Amino acid sequence: MKSFLRNWLTPPLFNNDETKTRQAFILHYILLTALIAPVCYSAVIYFQSPEQIERALAQSIVSEFIASLIFILTRKGYLRTAAIFLVGFFWLLFTVMAFARFGVRGTGFILGHATVIVIAGALLGGKGSLAISLLTILTGGWFAYLESSGQRFVGVAPNPSQTVWLTSSIFYLIINVVQFLSAWTARETFKRAPTNEVQYRALLENIPVITYIIGLGNEPVIRYVSPQIEELLGYSRDDFMKDPGLWKKLLHPEDRERTLSESEATDQSDTTFDMEYRFLTQDGNTVWIRDKAKLITADDGAATHWLGAWMDITEQKQSDEQQASLISALTRRAIQLQTAAEVSHAASSTLDLEPLLATVVELIRSHFNYYYIGIFLLNEPGTHALLKAATGEAGRMLIAEEQKLDVGESSMVGWCLTHRKARIALDVGEDAVHFKNPRLPLTRSEIALPLISRDAIIGAMTIQSELASAFSNADVTALQTMADQIANAIANAQLFTERTQLINELEGRNAELERFTYTVSHDLKSPLVTIRGFLGFIREDAKKRDMKQFDADLSKIANAADRMQALLNDLLELSRVGRITNPPRDLPFEQIVQEARDLLAGSFHQSDIQVAVKDNLPVVRGDRIRLVEVMQNLLSNAIKFMGAQAEPRIEIGCTGQDSNGMATLFVRDNGIGIEPQFHEKVFGLFNRLNPNIEGTGVGLTLVRRIVEVHGGKVWVESRPSAGSAFYFTLPVSASASAEAAN
Repeated sequence: MKSFLRNWLTPPLFNNDETKTRQAFILHYILLTALIAPVCYSAVIYFQSPEQIERALAQSIVSEFIASLIFILTRKGYLRTAAIFLVGFFWLLFTVMAFARFGVRGTGFILGHATVIVIAGALLGGKGSLAISLLTILTGGWFAYLESSGQRFVGVAPNPSQTVWLTSSIFYLIINVVQFLSAWTARETFKRAPTNEVQYRALLENIPVITYIIGLGNEPVIRYVSPQIEELLGYSRDDFMKDPGLWKKLLHPEDRERTLSESEATDQSDTTFDMEYRFLTQDGNTVWIRDKAKLITADDGAATHWLGAWMDITEQKQSDEQQASLISALTRRAIQLQTAAEVSHAASSTLDLEPLLATVVELIRSHFNYYYIGIFLLNEPGTHALLKAATGEAGRMLIAEEQKLDVGESSMVGWCLTHRKARIALDVGEDAVHFKNPRLPLTRSEIALPLISRDAIIGAMTIQSELASAFSNADVTALQTMADQIANAIANAQLFTERTQLINELEGRNAELERFTYTVSHDLKSPLVTIRGFLGFIREDAKKRDMKQFDADLSKIANAADRMQALLNDLLELSRVGRITNPPRDLPFEQIVQEARDLLAGSFHQSDIQVAVKDNLPVVRGDRIRLVEVMQNLLSNAIKFMGAQAEPRIEIGCTGQDSNGMATLFVRDNGIGIEPQFHEKVFGLFNRLNPNIEGTGVGLTLVRRIVEVHGGKVWVESRPSAGSAFYFTLPVSASASAEAAN
């Protein structure tokens, strides 16, 4: 029972709200006074004025009931509601008492309303006290009007002095209690103020958050900042106080405009400021902070300043960046694997080199979003690389221009071909080897990867990006793996092409064999028939002893045997080409021409043909004997088909190098020319366009075979009566190729 009474007689505590605890303390003791006062009032009335006891008891019972309800609300924590009910009930009670008896002249109005005003000030603050005061003044004015107009309170005798004294004493007691409670709470507040300030300061200056107060407007300045700022930025609190605008100077240049604009916009919208941006520290580092602030307003609602906190989120940002980097790396790795799979599929699905390379470069460019991809293949001598596939409009133009790069130190591609390993330029402006291509002005970084298959380097792949440092170690590994796949695919395609060429060549050889069979059965059969026939004539000549006819017939047999011997020799020579070769050497082509001219000196003398040899003849590489045969056959062919020219002429020269670095040579005459439909036929075996002209029809076939064995090609450009020009290509020496490139 004692603990129950002690609990109910002790003011309630609210640990997390000191203001609420203080209000509950004042309200509690006012209610206790309000519960005790009616009992004392009724006891005094009972002894002093028994005739008024019923009215006093009625007032006391109502007061006790209302006070008890408000007391329960207070214990439950509904302090604001309890305070409003208490002030409203007292004001209504004293207003009713004044209206029922003496109006503005009674103690109920004068002291009762004064007491309510004091209680309202203690519980509801200045606004509550002012509201009750205005309401009391209006009510008193109404009472005065009623009395002056004779409607009420006219001739009413005042209370006896004892009643006035008793009532006044109760009101004085209540006023004194309220005053005491207000003074006591004020003293306690002042006592705790230094302690609270120390606690709050200790809290603000030790939490891992920097608090600040900052002004408003376009040029907001720092008014306060907690000392943790020095640990974060390297600047002390005094630095910020001496230069209130220092915080703006420390904003990262990339974030300054965004941060100040957002701050100004939040000033105008009266919303909570919450954003992330960067500061530059005193030692030049960058820290990420999260800035969260609330706009503080005065009593009139006008904004005065920002109260906020800076939280260091640098580690979180770094963690996010690492996570994003990891996700990016995993995504890129997945793309690399996907691209490698597609490259492998493309390599296995086609053996046609041109579409294969075009597909591969586009796959790599589109999957990795690179600026430019190009694939170069080495020429036969290995002196330079020719662009075979490339991406974009620039690639199309470079292929049309037959771009080629020398093997050596003059370009990234040339370097990697020379050293058989990748070359990376993370910033092409600083790389001395990078070849600056005007078709690719946006290149910032480049990687050149060798294409190696079966330990033989066959070309290189260049990958270029618009970004600096665009290639990581993982990228290099993945791209080199793809380059190896591409190299094997190219090698397989080249083998397939070679196989196709061999098949075509074999088919051509079979066709030649068929023609050979026909020739043997026709061209060789004719001399045999001639020999057999004239043998019979010789027998008859011998019987007749006609030696003159005998000699004539024997001469016919000898001529037929000679023709057969010539045909057999040409066939034997043709069969040897491609099987028996002498070691290749660097040969000045001028010497080849001169040796062939010497072999045909008699023919040139009889025909009175002028021969013009150009000065630009290169140094070629090949079999001297076979190349002399080429020139001998071409010159002999020009002599045979010169026709009745008034000024017969043969011109020998070189037009330069083709896209594969081969020297393009020619033998041009002003003879009878060749019909266009026979331009290819003249190179066929035993094809003689004019049977009346001496020859077996093997010479040009022999020329084509020798040139092709050397890796070149031969063709004719001619019109009837306009002469003929036989063109053929031969490999040049390595030194001659380098000189031509320079």
